[in-house]
Formats: sequence, C-alpha cells, structure tokens
Amino acid sequence: MNYPNTFSLSLQKQSDSGRIIDDHELNRAFTELKFRSLARQSNITKKRGYETLSLIFVFVLLPFLKRSLNSFCNGGYIQNYVQAHKDTFYRFLNNEHFNWRKLVQMLASKIIAMRKNVPLKEKVLIADDSICPKSGKEIELVSYHFDHKVRRSILGNQYLQLGFHDGLHFFPIDGAFHTSSHRPNTDMRNIDKRTNGWKRRKETLSKKTDVLVQMLDRAWKSGLDASFVLFDSWFAHDDIIRRIVDVGYGVICRLKRNRVKYGYQGGAYTLKQLWQQVAKKQTVWIKNRTIKGVCLNVTLKKTGSVRVLFVSDGRKQWQALLCTDTELEPSRILDYYARRWSIEVYFKDAKQMLYMGKEQSNTFDALIASQSLVMIRYLLLVYIQIKHGLNACVGPLFRQTSDDQSLWMFSRAVWDRVKELIFKSSDILSYRIEPDLLFHFIDIIEDLIAEQSRWVTAKL
Repeated sequence: MNYPNTFSLSLQKQSDSGRIIDDHELNRAFTELKFRSLARQSNITKKRGYETLSLIFVFVLLPFLKRSLNSFCNGGYIQNYVQAHKDTFYRFLNNEHFNWRKLVQMLASKIIAMRKNVPLKEKVLIADDSICPKSGKEIELVSYHFDHKVRRSILGNQYLQLGFHDGLHFFPIDGAFHTSSHRPNTDMRNIDKRTNGWKRRKETLSKKTDVLVQMLDRAWKSGLDASFVLFDSWFAHDDIIRRIVDVGYGVICRLKRNRVKYGYQGGAYTLKQLWQQVAKKQTVWIKNRTIKGVCLNVTLKKTGSVRVLFVSDGRKQWQALLCTDTELEPSRILDYYARRWSIEVYFKDAKQMLYMGKEQSNTFDALIASQSLVMIRYLLLVYIQIKHGLNACVGPLFRQTSDDQSLWMFSRAVWDRVKELIFKSSDILSYRIEPDLLFHFIDIIEDLIAEQSRWVTAKL
C-alpha cells in the first residue's frame, strides 16, 4: 500500500514495549535542535530525579493531547513515559534558577538560521502586548489592566511579546510580563535576589517602554538583523522611536492623534493640522491599492527626520504611519506595516491552542516557565514547517495534529478495553479458538494500530 507523504507530531506508544517511539517529528526536533545542550546552557538542569529533557517534552506535548497537567497526571497516561508524580512537574515549573529567556532565544536563533539567504529588507521585528485574564487576586504580581476589546479593566497578566518575521514565518523570540499600578499584588515569593526569577520579577515592575527597548537591545546584541521594528500607536512616542533607532533598527508604526508637534517647512504642526492643512490636498491613489495617500518628510524633536504616510479612504477616515526611512515608498510602508498582523495571529493561536494563560499556579516562576513553553511549542511547529517546506500558518497544522492525536488515543483506549474483555473471556473462547491463534490475532491488530498511527496523525 502506498501511504501519503505525511509526518506525525503525536505521542505514540510502541505496542510491544509501551515506550514513546523516537521517530515522530517533535522528538526528532528535540534531537536535531540539540535541545539537551540548549537547556544545559540555560541552566535548566536537575542534580537528581527525573531528566530535565523528559519533563520539558511532556510539557510541550500537553496542548497536542488536549490535557492539562492535572488531568494528564491523574489519568495515568503519563506513567507510560515518565514515572513522576504531579509535584515533580510543579517543582520544575517553580524553579527560580532556570533561564527560560535564554533557552527561547537560543532555540529561536537556531530555527531562524535555517532560513538562509533571506534579504535584510524582508526581515522585521514586531512588538505588541496582550492580556491574559486571571481569576485569583492572590496570584503573584497580578494586576488590573484596561482591555480595549471589552472597554474595561480586567484582572490578569499583561504580556509584552517580541517576534521576528522573515517574510514567510513568525518566530517568537522574547517576552516579558508587566504589572500595572492599578491594584497590583506585589507580594512576591521570598527567593534569592541573584536568581533569574528575581530579575524577571523586577522587570515586570518596570515601565513597559523600557522593557521593550531592553528586549530590542538583546536582539541586536545577539546578532539578529532586521530592517524595521513594527508596532502599534501605543509605543509611538518620540523618545521610544529615538531609543530604538539608537539600538540599530528602523521603525514603522502607527501614530496617535495627539498634541505632538511635527516640524514641516519651517512650521510646527500636530498630526491633525498636518492632515487638514497639507496632506489632505495632496493625496493620490496608491499603486495597487484602493486607498489614497501621501508622504511628508517631517522632523521630531528627538528622533530627527522621519517620513509620515497619511492614508485615507477618500472620504473622512484617515490614518498616519511613521517610517524612519525618509525615502521609502508609500506602498512599501503599507506592505511592511501589514506584516504586524502576524503577531496578532500568534496571540490567537497561542491562546486558543498552545495554552497561553492557562497555567495553574500562583507563582511568578511558573508563569514565566509556562509562557516560555508556549513560545517553544510555536517555534517547534515553525521548525517542522520549515523542515518540510511548508509556508502556511501553524494553526491548521496544530488543529489537525491535535484532533488526530485525540482520535488515536480514543481508538487505543477502546482497543485496550476490548483486549481486556478477550483475555477475561479466553476460557470460554479457548475451546473453539486455539490460544496461539488468538494471541496471533491480537498481535496483528496491535501491529496495525501502531502502524496506522504513523499515517492518520497530522496529515497535511
């Protein structure tokens, strides 16, 4: 029989030994990316007990199996892989010495390097934040944040994400939490102030704009090239733009309609005044677009010369984008800014599929570990896509993988019950069926289940 060209991301058991097979894609990815070495360099090690790599692998698999850590441990399935109790996993998450940020950055760098010969003009960094609602006021460093979607303040964790886009794929490379001044729970766990956990706690109390610049500075020092940093209007401040340019990256962002003055031909104008008095009269249809626009080269007090692109639907609605490249064409500025949407897709996939915000712990160290595991899961999916020459979003890949894995697990559970019934009834059946023939029949079915599981999961 000719099987389709497929690959598996699923957790599969060998029928004869009950061990996790070592030829499926996630396990291969761990080996090919030398995950053990990356974890060791990030100080994610254990002096005794269960191997670190095994614990991380189980955490990575949870969303694919549609299980929380509690249900996974209580269901008994985990004993087929790691003979560890639930407390072992929670102690692992709560370890303040682990450098999760370094692990994510090294993993991302390895996967990004697979995309060779990508021109600099295609490389951009994207920054945005998102809120993960919480229901417990006792959660460490939780606070209230204004959610623009529901138009009110909600209790939760605000997460700042930095990602890299190479024209085809989005790579999460860094992240940080932010605790607002709106009724925060600043009762922090008493830990060594020299640990990574304490440094991340202090970071969450810093200004979000400062944290963004620090993240970009780390990306630059790690050798990550990009032509522009893309972000929405929340970060569009003269001082922030200037600091990002000083790091070494250009900026393309949407602008706020506030009182900031822009220098133009000897005068000083607000954004609204520039539109009404200058730009509105000069707009023309942008090539291959259904909107009008015009670029004006202006100056900001700290950043200096920048280009502002005004776009309009031809009626009353208009928006303004800033670009630090004063020679970039309007269509190219729009093309770049449109790629900012990829981080919104990442947040949606991370929340709906990869368990972002679903951690079950009150400690900040577990929060950092869980968020880092979300990025690791996403990066591994992107790695598999690049490896197989796929350019689609990871969402369909994950959903197909998860659904097929659940179906396989259900089929396996049904067969285990049927097999148990056959064994219990063997005395009744043995006078009509030879025992050797019965066992041979069971072996055939077990082999078929194991073989079929290779091809029914994660078909693309």
